[in-house]
Amino acid sequence: MPYTIMERDPSRPLSLAVLFVALTLGCATSQGPSQTVTRAPLTPEVQAGTAFMQGHLFELEGRLLEAAEAYGEAAQLDPDSAEVQRALARVRARLGQPEIALGHAQRAFELDSEDERNRRTLAGLYVALKRNEQAIELLEPLFEAAALSLDGLLVLFNLYMGVERTDAAQRVAESVLDLGRPAGGGPPSPHAFREIGRVYERGGQFDLAEQVYRRGLASWPEERALYDALAGVRRRLEDPEGELRVYEEKLAVIPGDATALLRIAQIRDSMGDREGSIRALEVLVRAYPEHVNARLQLGFFYYKAGRLDEAVAEFEVVAGENPKLYEVQYFLGVIHEHRGNHAAAMEALRAVPPEADRFAESRALLARVLEQEERFEEALVEARRAISADPEDTSLQIYLAGLLQRSGDLEAGVRVMAQLIEADPENADLLYDLGVLYGEAGQEERALEWMNRTLQADPDHASALNYIGYTWAEKGIRLDEAEELIRRALELKPNDAYIMDSLGWVHYKRGLQRLADGDVQAAPADLTQAVRKLEHAAELSEVEDPIITRHLADAYRSMSRFEDALESYRRALELGPDEDEAADIRRQIELLELQLEGSTSGGRR
Repeated sequence: MPYTIMERDPSRPLSLAVLFVALTLGCATSQGPSQTVTRAPLTPEVQAGTAFMQGHLFELEGRLLEAAEAYGEAAQLDPDSAEVQRALARVRARLGQPEIALGHAQRAFELDSEDERNRRTLAGLYVALKRNEQAIELLEPLFEAAALSLDGLLVLFNLYMGVERTDAAQRVAESVLDLGRPAGGGPPSPHAFREIGRVYERGGQFDLAEQVYRRGLASWPEERALYDALAGVRRRLEDPEGELRVYEEKLAVIPGDATALLRIAQIRDSMGDREGSIRALEVLVRAYPEHVNARLQLGFFYYKAGRLDEAVAEFEVVAGENPKLYEVQYFLGVIHEHRGNHAAAMEALRAVPPEADRFAESRALLARVLEQEERFEEALVEARRAISADPEDTSLQIYLAGLLQRSGDLEAGVRVMAQLIEADPENADLLYDLGVLYGEAGQEERALEWMNRTLQADPDHASALNYIGYTWAEKGIRLDEAEELIRRALELKPNDAYIMDSLGWVHYKRGLQRLADGDVQAAPADLTQAVRKLEHAAELSEVEDPIITRHLADAYRSMSRFEDALESYRRALELGPDEDEAADIRRQIELLELQLEGSTSGGRR
């Protein structure tokens, strides 16, 4: 006979009544201290029930081996219990023993083939052993007899989808939806539509999943989960425009929905519509001012759009309400540094504690801010703190080497680089970085020596090829060889703005050289190429660069495009070049202004 504990979710506790029965089975109650206690003899069936309940308790506690032993004892005492065999099958399956579990499941089915739970247990093990057709054969008769439960229908639906019997799966799906209808009539529950759609998605049947979700929305037009599921299908199909349309449909029915607004912002940003992203997030933040993620996203998008004051405002709100969200302090530091507000940047960065994920990055940025303030000793302290926090980040040590050189201690910087190279002697990037270090220190020959070593380690090192080529171009020497090296670098990195700038500079220098040599016929071709390449470099640059802009101004002037040249010189000055470069640009601006004032023929060509 079946035991008191019926099939139940192992996460659900036993009732007190059941535990009481388990403890008192077969016991007579004492009537007083002087009376003799008598006990009824414990039959095998009663002992089996006790062992079964003990096994169930072990199973609830996750003690599966002990549960299997207790259920096994129950099976020996009551070999004709389908419930005990099904419990043994369940525990053995959880222990990763499907073959053993299968024997128990088959025995449970033999003992009581009418119990759907026995069929489902056996079918589940067939599935685990990739015997899907046998699993289907077990459940089909109950389905045809309209006697299969909702759980059984979902198992059969999954099985049909797994063997690509889509028509049969759809018949089961309709039955699932029918079972999902309320007792008094009406449409199936949203949950039923969601479950069927999920299975179609798992099987890659996205068109069928969409149809199910649409049917669900026709019955439940305000069901948020169905819109999200439908949008998820479009996302899996990599159709951002389709996903966007679904979320816009959702907003039309459920105005101000946070999930829809946040996702619309992300989609529009991925499509290059940053202003559309910002508008969606602004609506979301107005509706849900406590939505931290929305404010963070809005702050990032403001930052990307160059709306720095608004970015700071959003981040400060988040930081004020979430003082332990240290990443916000880091990004505040980034923005303040970008704006040139060093005091605010340092305050934000120092607020990031050592236990924060962004601590190393915060200290590295703090070091850079201090360096800009020419507070080199403090900058070195912070750079070393960053390295201590993240010793595996080689870029921090490379920065320290450069900082040491810029603070006047080239030898110490070289020692840092030498240690890195000793640990990884075949790393061409480290050889290149040491060359750059020497170059920044004004030791051009040592820099070129290390660039050549870089190319020995990696003949296709684009940055080293460009460095040598640009160095020769800047000196006006070996221009044909310089062009060859730079073109090789461009083949490796065709969209690199700085390499394109180098090629334009080679043409510019060659054009000037031809003019100096009196070759006035050949010079214009090089100067024209210089303008084209430098304009292209400016287009490729993600952020305006003062050197590229200044080079373009020089090229415009060489072609007598004086107004264009003056505009570019002024823009280069606004971009903040170093002091020596800025002084030279000012001189060029003064000369051009005088030239244009005294001439009416210096306009655009």
